[in-house]
Amino acid sequence: MAKNSPEKRENLTLKRIEKKLTRPMLAKKVGVSAEHIKSLEYGRVNPSFKLLVKICDALESKADELF
Repeated sequence: MAKNSPEKRENLTLKRIEKKLTRPMLAKKVGVSAEHIKSLEYGRVNPSFKLLVKICDALESKADELF
């Protein structure tokens, strides 16, 4: 999987905010650190498939909308 595009990173952040979740809240829901969520939002890392599914479930979104 290629690194996130700036547009997609923004979508991930906006969706998290729309769901009224802080980074720590989302991190707790999906079982990672808040720092990892930040790294995903900044495009420094890509999620594993398992984490991708958890994030999509938590944000009620599809993968192609977020990443």
